[in-house]
Amino acid sequence: MINSENHGKDTYSELEDQGDLTGDDNPLYSNMSRFTVRDELSSRSYRLPAMLLGALCAVFLFVVIGLSVHINRVNDKHGILSLNSSIISSQLTQLQADHRSLTESKNALKNKHDEDVRKITTMQINLNRETRLKNDLNSQKQKLEEDKKKLQSQILNLEGNCGKCLPNWVLMNSTCFYFAVSSTTPRKGWDGGRDDCKKKGADLVVIDSKEKQEFIVESLKALRYNLPFNYYNGFWIGLKDDHTEGIWKWLNGTTLKEGYWMDGEPNDDRSIEDCAAVYPTNKPMKAWNDAPCSHPLKWICEKELDKTL
Repeated sequence: MINSENHGKDTYSELEDQGDLTGDDNPLYSNMSRFTVRDELSSRSYRLPAMLLGALCAVFLFVVIGLSVHINRVNDKHGILSLNSSIISSQLTQLQADHRSLTESKNALKNKHDEDVRKITTMQINLNRETRLKNDLNSQKQKLEEDKKKLQSQILNLEGNCGKCLPNWVLMNSTCFYFAVSSTTPRKGWDGGRDDCKKKGADLVVIDSKEKQEFIVESLKALRYNLPFNYYNGFWIGLKDDHTEGIWKWLNGTTLKEGYWMDGEPNDDRSIEDCAAVYPTNKPMKAWNDAPCSHPLKWICEKELDKTL
């Protein structure tokens, strides 16, 4: 038994001696042989973290590379945007300058337009004034021409009447007419006017034609008896309906065929208007009115030419 133990010790010693490689004969293996089994076990536990760390490093490297590329692109875009911003800023400045220039031009044009409008308005006012003046002058000219014609007609009438009709009488064809237009002659009723005509060897006028009607009205205007219409500005004529209402008869006994009444006349107001009068209206064919025979008016007389001498 003792021999066996000694033999084992001897054997271990031999192995130990053989395994001791720390001597100078085997310098390269002096430190490895002792920890070989231990290093293999420990390296296995660090291999997976190392691989993960390597993978993470690779991923990080790719990320860094990607970020670098992205940053470069962003920098490029930023440079382009900066350039575009500079261009836009320059264009905006130019547009603002153009806007100010256009605004000034617009204001200048507006001021010019307002001035032109004022000038046009003034010219229009002057034109309207001149137009009114021209119309007034034309009206005056027309009136003067009418007055001239009337005066010429009166002159011709006076020349033709010379020695034929009595003074203050007017000749038409073969008849002389007297117009009681004098302000010294008082107004009278229909009978009073007729009496005055009879004293002159005449009678109230009988108007039996359009020509005679127009001559009567125009003669009144020519004699400056062109007053505004008034109930008292009429002239008695030889026409009445006092015998039968609505049947008008002349002094010579003839019944009225065509009258020259004003609109709405005769109306026999209050059933007392039985005598007719003529008025110097602007419408010679609408110049008659019926009035009470006692109403004070002027009158018109007539007599044939051969009875004046």
